[in-house]
Amino acid sequence: MSSVFKNLFTPIELGPIKLRNRIYVTPHTTGFASDGDYLPGETLAYYCAERAKGGVGLIEVSMGIVRNETTSIMASDFQSQFSPINGGFADVLSGRWPLRGYDPEVVKGYSRLAKLVHQHGGKCVIELGACGTNLGNESGVSPYPRPSLLPFTTREITEEEVDEMAEGYGKAAKYVQESGLDGVDIHATHGTLLSEFLSLVMNRRKDKFGGSMENRMRPLMQVIDRVRESVGNEIAVGMRLLGDERFKGGYGPEMAAEMAARLDGKVDWITADSGYSMQQEEWQTVPMYIDSGYNLRITDPIKRVVKQTKIGAVGRYIDPYFAERLIAENSADMVAMTRALIADPELPNKAREGRIDDIRPCIGGVQDCWGRMARGLPMTCTVNPVVSREKSWGIGSLAKASTSKKILVIGGGPAGLEVARVSAERGHSVVIYEKGRNLGGQAYLASKLPGRADIRAVVNWEEQQLKKLNVVIKYGMDVTSDPEIVDFILEEEKPDSVIIATGSHSIKTGFQPYTFCEIEGHSEPIVMTDEEVLLRDNIPGSKIIIADSIGFIEAPGIAELLAKQGKDVEIVTNLINIALELKFMNHWEHLFRRISAANVKVSPLTWIRKINGHDVTLYNVYYEKQERLVEDVDGVVLITGKVQNDSLYNAFRGKVKGVELIGDAKFGGARIGYAMYEGQRVGRIL
Repeated sequence: MSSVFKNLFTPIELGPIKLRNRIYVTPHTTGFASDGDYLPGETLAYYCAERAKGGVGLIEVSMGIVRNETTSIMASDFQSQFSPINGGFADVLSGRWPLRGYDPEVVKGYSRLAKLVHQHGGKCVIELGACGTNLGNESGVSPYPRPSLLPFTTREITEEEVDEMAEGYGKAAKYVQESGLDGVDIHATHGTLLSEFLSLVMNRRKDKFGGSMENRMRPLMQVIDRVRESVGNEIAVGMRLLGDERFKGGYGPEMAAEMAARLDGKVDWITADSGYSMQQEEWQTVPMYIDSGYNLRITDPIKRVVKQTKIGAVGRYIDPYFAERLIAENSADMVAMTRALIADPELPNKAREGRIDDIRPCIGGVQDCWGRMARGLPMTCTVNPVVSREKSWGIGSLAKASTSKKILVIGGGPAGLEVARVSAERGHSVVIYEKGRNLGGQAYLASKLPGRADIRAVVNWEEQQLKKLNVVIKYGMDVTSDPEIVDFILEEEKPDSVIIATGSHSIKTGFQPYTFCEIEGHSEPIVMTDEEVLLRDNIPGSKIIIADSIGFIEAPGIAELLAKQGKDVEIVTNLINIALELKFMNHWEHLFRRISAANVKVSPLTWIRKINGHDVTLYNVYYEKQERLVEDVDGVVLITGKVQNDSLYNAFRGKVKGVELIGDAKFGGARIGYAMYEGQRVGRIL
């Protein structure tokens, strides 16, 4: 074991169970907790087992509900409603989440989960919760109109129903115990019913459950007592505590510490977090704009006041060195590295063995984990396409090829790098032709946007792995479809297979599916694409208009970049807002704050009618008579999509036995996660 991490890999006891190290996975909605019937499924079991196999100490699973409340969520009238805050939480309706923790049928699935996790030395607990307004349930702590998912005011839960809820926790905990799992985690944050009782904002009750801290904590204490009565000390009992409401008038870390002091010794561990679902989801799983440790302001005061209960730290921890320091300095007893373990389930084993460079990094995009979950889709990972496919693609499944082949990969973007890595690991001889002087393709360009340098980490990781695998990388190789060039390359390399991973290029005409027309004047010298901006050191002039029909990061990212150079920037979009896709990835809270601070102007429902020299005519897309002329414009950046660079596919077909088209070259404008998946998939079949 690496001596650097002696504290991180020290065992720890949580009540009756002992963890082999201090690294744990907090509960998170995977979208495959169930395979479709709200019961624990095979996909979840293999997902958790993969992390156990990778060496993690504890895995927590989200979420078993303790009373039959999905009926209200699933009712047809609720299905037809639209959330003005987030556009809906579709996975609640999909049959994949939350689990029916109140149903004895869960024991079978729990048992399978326990067996697979225990086979690899890990421990596993189930998060138990009662839904509040965060899931559109018909009853809440108070009838105060603070809905977080659906635009309704909930009915105030009665005292009798509080008793029933506590009884539900006890029964649900008993099912966990019967299955052979190791514990339960009581959910009292993120807008669940218990967190609403704790809240100074949500709890407006006048009875014994409202007012003083003692009263507001009464339902939680009742739940803990009932769980303890149900399971005794045979399994561990932890909880997630709301550490900061983040609402005006709500409580903060100091009051959370007072609550923790009252809970000391009553639960085996506490993980304190912030934010309600769904208004403040941007603080539940933060994107790359926020550094590790942002929740220490919550954890620190809690850690100071507890004596018996263990404290877990959560807050985008992706670096084992940082985690080691937290334990060494007694800032926490355990460190949650959830997203890091999604990206690389073998992080604990690699860190323990000193193989830090081999840890696949989480880049913090929140694109294919939370982003897919918020759409009701099964979670995967931008940098790790094995996620959700652990049963077939998991650790140890990458078999050596029966025959070693010579593989030529044309293009060094994410798809090309991943297919080269996987192919080389399987024993093939691989050479990459890269047109430019840098690897990474679109990912390299994306990493140049403000606050998004972490994207570069996965490119660096791929490059390090390729060096270890002796993959040859040839830069400056601008391959065209000229038959003579194709024949020369085939004669030079003599490949058995050619992988076309040449990416895509930005549309420069302004053509987009809203009008199906090009923009008049798109050939004017002031017009450029997002790629051209990022490839230049400086854009001349001071007044810039960015026209965006994509709704992703390009427009706000480039706007911030140019605004920080002192330019006057306006984004126009035919959509209702910029960065619409990024709302599902928890970016808005952070991204809009940044572009507002940079004085970027945003004009929704607006498009370009004409560019004439340095004059740009804009119009309202729903009322075309409404026009305005912007004069003396120095640059127009058109962001309307990308076209795949696929000409080499037909140029090589028929001249070599195996030709594959992958990533952006196959599907123009695809995201990094798709490119990585394509690289993994093709690398496994070569």
